Amino acid sequence: MKGRKPTSENVVPLKTEDGQGANFEARAAAKARELRPDDLPFDVRAIWDRIAPPLCDPRKNRLNEINVYMFEQLCWTIARHERLRLDVREGGETYESQTRNGTQLKSRPEVSQLNETWRQIRALASDFGMTPSAERSLQATGQLGFEFPTDDGFD
Repeated sequence: MKGRKPTSENVVPLKTEDGQGANFEARAAAKARELRPDDLPFDVRAIWDRIAPPLCDPRKNRLNEINVYMFEQLCWTIARHERLRLDVREGGETYESQTRNGTQLKSRPEVSQLNETWRQIRALASDFGMTPSAERSLQATGQLGFEFPTDDGFD
């Protein structure tokens, strides 16, 4: 190793992140409980408890005080989607209707509601980096090794 050897007074000891150790899962679960609104119904609360801890992980920190409202909307939308999915599963996607042209198969209104809630879930989940492409874009860094020259010859 070239250069002056370090002395004990200028060596900075390594610290764990935030001085709290590396128990990321426990810290994430505690932060998820801390951020969870108190007035959530049971089904929405269960969804929050299922998907919030990975987003509260200190290494990701995608769920914080600023975006709790949008994450709550995501949980409500997932709960609505699960209810609609059960309804469509039990009642089917179509129904028969007698018209002047005879019997026709028509799509139930719940199917379009199910599709709309799915689009909402995809949009909100993408905002939190919960899809593979969104996660890649959140982890992406700039182009490495490329620098603009400081002296381009123009005055």
